[in-house]
Amino acid sequence: MMVILMNKFDISSIEPIKLKSKKLFKNDSVEFFKDSRMVAEALAEAILEGDKEAFHEIISGHLSVINKEELARRSKVPIATIRRMAAGSNFTIDNMLKITAAIHEELSA
Repeated sequence: MMVILMNKFDISSIEPIKLKSKKLFKNDSVEFFKDSRMVAEALAEAILEGDKEAFHEIISGHLSVINKEELARRSKVPIATIRRMAAGSNFTIDNMLKITAAIHEELSA
């Protein structure tokens, strides 16, 4: 199933970004990364496909557009670690699980 996420755009000014089964456009990427439900689905897909690079890009994108201080409080991951993760640095499984649990918690609330 392919879902195209778009609002108002000029087709000649954008380049598509492929995320396995979903396609989004650069103009919509901020909205995509702010949507915890879409991010959770994309992270789950990356895990199930064993795509570490996609998982890393998705989590970095999400962290770059959300309130890091709030996430640090909810996940109990230091803010400095979250900023490094948002910048694309490698992260531990423990921190990944804490962050994804906080995202899941947000969706369950």
